[in-house]
Amino acid sequence: MIVMRKGLHIGTSGWSYEDDWVGPFYQSKKGMLGQYLDIFDTAEINSTFYSPPSKGFISYLVKSTPKNTFFTAKLPQKITHDHRLNISEETREILNDFFNRLKPISKRMYALLIQLPPWDIKTMGDLESFLSELDNSFRYAIEFRDESWLMNSTWELLEAYDIAHVIVDEPKLPIDLRITTDFSYIRWHGHGEDVWYHYLYTKRELEDWLPHISHICDRTNSVVAYFNNHFEGYAPFNALQMLQLLGKLTSKQDRKLQSMNKYFSLEQTRLDQF
Repeated sequence: MIVMRKGLHIGTSGWSYEDDWVGPFYQSKKGMLGQYLDIFDTAEINSTFYSPPSKGFISYLVKSTPKNTFFTAKLPQKITHDHRLNISEETREILNDFFNRLKPISKRMYALLIQLPPWDIKTMGDLESFLSELDNSFRYAIEFRDESWLMNSTWELLEAYDIAHVIVDEPKLPIDLRITTDFSYIRWHGHGEDVWYHYLYTKRELEDWLPHISHICDRTNSVVAYFNNHFEGYAPFNALQMLQLLGKLTSKQDRKLQSMNKYFSLEQTRLDQF
């Protein structure tokens, strides 16, 4: 089994949000990933959910990003949503192509994220058949978005295949701190009324997570956690706030957090005066 990177690492789900992040987080839209990795050491790659990564993109990650940084990446929605995990020659081809494209960055690919749709388990393909098709040179985490999946047989299956259960903070499912392998994967989606991700966590809400994180870290020494509330630059802001509450903020991160605090304070003043 692949040895996982030690410690707790916090970042965001995606980074290419020039409309929302230039100003509060980025200084400009040029070189956004470089600016991002100057602050955080890990990022979740969202784009692979929508289309396969190009050779140029993977080459850039390998050659032009700091060697101490690492990533996770979503499996294609063609697999999880269009084909509903059903295995066929077409899905095998899609999976094999995806794995082959990621091979050059595999040593810095912490895990691949299987984000399932919010559909009943009865409408999906057989999970064990799907898991048995995965390339064992990568590690995996799976996120459920329907309560029909949350049962003992699912947990036993994840443990048998060393797949991490993704711990989520979202409106429809309870927080379940279950750990099913030697690492843990956390995602904060937000609680927006219209769109989950359009949400700013309050300091109290982040503080409520501190005992959860302590519990998780007591049970495994390898944890990644990503904020997915990307609207208006909220994700990097909450990520830095969480690192501060955990006492893990570096001096560079502290300066960025101060800058973001000032930005949001000015924005609120402007709105109050409007």
